Amino acid sequence: MKRITFTLFLASIFIQAIAQTTEKKDDAGQSGSSAHPGFFETLAPVNYPSGASGWWHLLDVRHSNNDINFSMQFSGSFFDQQLFFRKTNNSPTTPWSRVLLESGGKVGLNGVSPRATLDMGTVASETLTSVFGRLPEGDGNGDGTYLGIRTFRTQPANVVSFALEHQFYGVQNTAINFYRGSSMADGYITFTTLTGKERMRIDPHGNIGIGTASPQSLLAVNGTITAQRVKVTATGWPDFVFSKSYVLPSLDTVEAFISRHQHLPDIPSAATIEKEGMDVAAINTKLMQKIEELTLYLIELKKEVETLKKNQQKP
Repeated sequence: MKRITFTLFLASIFIQAIAQTTEKKDDAGQSGSSAHPGFFETLAPVNYPSGASGWWHLLDVRHSNNDINFSMQFSGSFFDQQLFFRKTNNSPTTPWSRVLLESGGKVGLNGVSPRATLDMGTVASETLTSVFGRLPEGDGNGDGTYLGIRTFRTQPANVVSFALEHQFYGVQNTAINFYRGSSMADGYITFTTLTGKERMRIDPHGNIGIGTASPQSLLAVNGTITAQRVKVTATGWPDFVFSKSYVLPSLDTVEAFISRHQHLPDIPSAATIEKEGMDVAAINTKLMQKIEELTLYLIELKKEVETLKKNQQKP
């Protein structure tokens, strides 16, 4: 409805001015006795929209008193579809506002030819470009209390380019930060809380780091994990120990290994665990193997004890 009203408004102005001749006006901020409303053109624009050069149109609807500078103005270049609007408010340098650019059902801001349903266009670095929602508490402080998108930069490599951020009382509360990476396709994401402190990241390879910026596996946690249940799948469960063909190491052999290496056979040493960490599935498999071997030792020991008891009971 607003678009239709605006279009009809412009149409009425153009119809009223059909009989007028397009005049030359280089200074859109001109006032005084020589200033008057009408349709104008210029090759040397002054006080037109920022960056204006070459041929430009100007529609100037002025106050009846030419000595003051109150105008409603529309302006645009000869060579594109961008349209600018302002009310001069008695100042020749009043900033211009760009009217929404719509093309094929797509709307563009900041002068962009839209390539999406709503295209914000190219904006400066370190800029809050859009806000999806605001809350009243703290909204009068700084940028306010909101959820929105902020731009950053693209150089050098591995810097934040965009962030989805939540600010409260104008202070960063939480954010999801999008890093450009070292090439066009290897960006990564970080999650921050408490005024920008990184808590988690997903690196270019899909590795997730919690409390660490250099995850070396699909999930790396630098800290304590608390859970009600952890399920680890494993292959090669050591039931082979109970096979008739399994050769159970003698206790003398085990004792000699422990005396020499200070740890059980097939179990990593303390130094190895401290340096390389522990494969939970693998170590549980090895521990179960030792438990099964220990069970066999106990069974053998039980048999020996029973044999001794029988021999002692013989007359």
